[in-house]
Amino acid sequence: MASSVACLCGSIDLTVQLDTATDHTKLQLCHCQQCRRNVGQLYSSYYLLQCKPPTFKGLQEYQQSNHITRFFCETCGAHVFAHLKSGGRFLVASGLLVTQIPSVREIEHWKTSDTGDGGLSAYLPGSESTIAGCRLDASKLPESSHWEPTNLQSEAKEQYLHANCLCGGVDFYITKPDASSSQATSPWADLLVPYYSGSGANPDDVKWWLRDGDTKYLAGTCVCNTCRLSSGFPIQTWAFVPRSNIFNADGSPLKFNQGTLRRHNSSPGVYREFCGCCGATAFWHCDERPTLIDVSVGILQEKGARAEDWLDWAPSRVSFAEMAVQSDLIQLLEEGVKIFSDKRT
Repeated sequence: MASSVACLCGSIDLTVQLDTATDHTKLQLCHCQQCRRNVGQLYSSYYLLQCKPPTFKGLQEYQQSNHITRFFCETCGAHVFAHLKSGGRFLVASGLLVTQIPSVREIEHWKTSDTGDGGLSAYLPGSESTIAGCRLDASKLPESSHWEPTNLQSEAKEQYLHANCLCGGVDFYITKPDASSSQATSPWADLLVPYYSGSGANPDDVKWWLRDGDTKYLAGTCVCNTCRLSSGFPIQTWAFVPRSNIFNADGSPLKFNQGTLRRHNSSPGVYREFCGCCGATAFWHCDERPTLIDVSVGILQEKGARAEDWLDWAPSRVSFAEMAVQSDLIQLLEEGVKIFSDKRT
């Protein structure tokens, strides 16, 4: 089955052949630590290809392991292909298909044991794979080490949340909400006030990103076209964190030109950062609210993938669900988010 594939910046625009022997109505999501840190999402999802892609022009290659190579757009950071050394098979990121998009009737989760709390699988009902290992390669991958802040008293370490990508080129930490957190200003996010229903203006300057008695940051899912095409995957998870609470690994204030961060100006006044080495999604920010930053949750290094000690997940809405290309998948997500929320209330 031929399908067109495109990324956000348009550098990738080609046709691939999906594997004809595979039931693509079953979308397989891998939640392993390596996948999460490599792509910056809470999961990765790919469709198996019938043959090698026609070209790799415009793609950055990242050797994830001896078994897996990933390819992402060098301009916008969208993950495009993965190559399995054993068997020589190629896969395409599920969020980039623009024609002949399979209907999603079933979800299969891989390696949720790595998440600590189920990660995105908590919001997407589905079956658990009985195959051990990563979705892309069932062989044993090395475990990721758990980071602890250096030069800190042990009792203070819980005040820092580490974030880094798989290659380590993007490396920063987040502090708990403090007095500076309420100094940021921002319009309402679509996650709370849908843009289609009217203006997101926030004339009362409500600090909507601070939650649970100002002890946590708001987080949620977004399925807009720009997030999908800039990551390569249909569901993006963001945490809203004031810039004053984000620091480089050496303790200096956040700068967007540190390490391997690469910027894509996705629309006028809107910026997305990703790792130029491994391709992990890192940040979204804009001129309209420069003091509040969207942080991609997949690179947060917490005992639970959803980092619920730090984040309060919006219970009632999937951001920009009205724009979703895979409406059947997003309907499953919306239903799962509601079920999860109802269980907790």
